[in-house]
Amino acid sequence: MENPIKLIHKFNVEAGLIDQGYDDFLESSFQIEEALEGFNNYKFAEVFVELNKTSTPKDISRIIVSHAIMGDAVISDVDRLDKAADAIVFAVGSMAKLGLNPQEITKALNVVMHKNFEKLHCPKDEFGKLTKPADFVGPEPELQKILDARGSK
Repeated sequence: MENPIKLIHKFNVEAGLIDQGYDDFLESSFQIEEALEGFNNYKFAEVFVELNKTSTPKDISRIIVSHAIMGDAVISDVDRLDKAADAIVFAVGSMAKLGLNPQEITKALNVVMHKNFEKLHCPKDEFGKLTKPADFVGPEPELQKILDARGSK
């Protein structure tokens, strides 16, 4: 079986996307675009009424999606799978644009997953998302080490 991280990295190199570098606007908009694919878009004007300066990214995403799925939104499992796979492709491409090779991308994913496992027995919020333990230290210090070491091999 082919390694999808390596394939995605290769695609980004061959498509000339790595040379463009990481663009916060584009990378974020690509992820949101994939997440909203298949939903009705006509209700988005109402989103801006609900947003305010204190909205967190979690609040904003839930407001956007709540408006997108109103009405008769029907998304097939194949569309859901395509959306999820595309999100991974964009995310791995974003990591490659940060100058990470496939091994460094895999290491970063493992760091984040090990941190996720620390939340396994924590309570869930009102949306079913696991909360963080009080003493939780995020993955950022370990991710910074990966970034500091990129390309030094």
